[in-house]
Formats: sequence, C-alpha cells, structure tokens
Amino acid sequence: MSFPVALPPRIALNPHQHALARAAGMFAPRLGANTPRLAKALAVLQRGAHRPSTMAETEHAVLAVCTATPRLGGTRACLPRSVAALLYCRVHGHLPTLILGIQPATARVHAWLQADGQPAAEPSDPTRTYTPITHYGPQENQT
Repeated sequence: MSFPVALPPRIALNPHQHALARAAGMFAPRLGANTPRLAKALAVLQRGAHRPSTMAETEHAVLAVCTATPRLGGTRACLPRSVAALLYCRVHGHLPTLILGIQPATARVHAWLQADGQPAAEPSDPTRTYTPITHYGPQENQT
C-alpha cells in the first residue's frame, strides 16, 4: 500500500549555503551506513567550541539539506538527513541533539534532531510514536 509523501518546502539558499548543504548531504549517507564510523564521527563533532542550536537554526539546517539534496527529504532518509543537518549546523558553530528512537513492539526506528528540548523540522512529534534510545549532542538539549 502506498501513501503520498510531501517533501519539506524548498528554501532560498545563497551559493555558499547551497554548497555546504549539498556537501553535507553527500557525506552523511556514508557515515550512516557504518554504525561504528557514525558513532566516532559524532563524538568528534561534539568536541571543540560550539553552542546548542536554536530551533530556528536546526529547522533551517534540515530545510537547507533537503533543498540542496532532495533525496534526503523522503521518509526513508531520516538518519542521513539528520546527520547532514547536524554537520551543516556544526560548520556554523552550533550543534543540535541527534535522537535515535525505536517504536515499541516493532523493528521500526527513526532519527530526528532536537533543539530547545523539542523535535525540529518534524511533521509530527516523533516522541509520541518512538521511544528515544540514544542522544548525541550538547547536554543542554537533552530531555
């Protein structure tokens, strides 16, 4: 059974933002395919000077990545989209929290970004369906 899926809205990006979002969108799937590599990369991204992302910054990052790399806008690209948006944020000096969750009694998993303690750029609140099992990011953003 199929159902319609609307891609996130496209946003205007300057050439620098588009190139950065495209690069993050191309690099992120390579990390997500290898769990140890992803965990190591996320640990490296958390080092150094950065501040927690705001909701507006996190939502902009997700929309920028989906605009520059439309294939990351679909429902099956939640992990690479979230990692790409996290990379985009980190280059700008801030860092959202990456949450990995599982749906109880199923094998379904989902990844999303969180800022200010709330899911960012999600069509609905994923915490109603998925139980968070892993958090990567600044301590201030975690609930």
